[in-house]
Amino acid sequence: MNTPRIVIFNDTHGWHSEQLTTALRELGFDVVLTDLAQCRIDLDYPEGLFIPGFENELPAAAMVRGIAPGFLEQITLRMDVLHTLAELGVPVFNPATAIEHTVDKARTSLRLHLAGLNTPRTWACENRSMAFDIACRQLNAGMTLVMKPLFGSQGKGITLIENMQQLGEQIPVGDAFYLQEYIAPEQSGLWQDWRLLVIDGQVYAAMSRRSEHWITNFAQGARCFASPVSAEMEQLALQATAAVQADYAGVDLIRTRDGQFSVLEVNSVPAWKGLYQATGANIAGALAKALLQRVENSLQSHHAV
Repeated sequence: MNTPRIVIFNDTHGWHSEQLTTALRELGFDVVLTDLAQCRIDLDYPEGLFIPGFENELPAAAMVRGIAPGFLEQITLRMDVLHTLAELGVPVFNPATAIEHTVDKARTSLRLHLAGLNTPRTWACENRSMAFDIACRQLNAGMTLVMKPLFGSQGKGITLIENMQQLGEQIPVGDAFYLQEYIAPEQSGLWQDWRLLVIDGQVYAAMSRRSEHWITNFAQGARCFASPVSAEMEQLALQATAAVQADYAGVDLIRTRDGQFSVLEVNSVPAWKGLYQATGANIAGALAKALLQRVENSLQSHHAV
């Protein structure tokens, strides 16, 4: 029997791809690293797809580790590849649907809200005067706002808005305004949130991120500590992951001054270097085993047919 081959998609392969490659090889897989931008729709192939390294076969499974920024048309083509792989019976981890629900922060906010989960009040629009009217009302009511790019990660490009002049100085990325209620820290001067990693309906690892700055991303210099998980945190993380239809996700929670937890973001392509350093958890190994289970299930379903 040929060794099953897994493709890992990322635009910049580094530490995470190395971790996954090692874990997958220990389970008996070959691994091909490529970029969704290097794939193409090609109807000269029986399946209509060209994936580098898979000229004469489909991968046994696909792992999405990153998708480069691009024009709408470019992103659409990359999603076409992921959707088609799933339609051809190839397990895709996470599936395109989950990525579409989370790469767009407004879509995530909507999914969380419609699922009845605690999440900060949010407004998203492309009309400048409408955005200014919303901001003016909320600022006058005593709220501080956070302005974020609709597509973004690692705390890049986000701005605290405390007055209308600050908003007027901002140039929204892609002419889209995404404004969110700023959640003040429980303890003044110490900003803290929590990242919970959910894999197949279980919280696998968790950490708190603490900073002397209001942006608490590991990539922005926050300190990370292993954290216990309460029943409330666990349920909220599991429900948030289900709301965006992800198989695994990094769920960011924050605690408001009234003691309740709220979902800040859900990331369907989460980095885990900070989480690994804080907890020592074998996250790449857990993800590899989850992928193995999908490959085995796929093989069983094919044999059954």
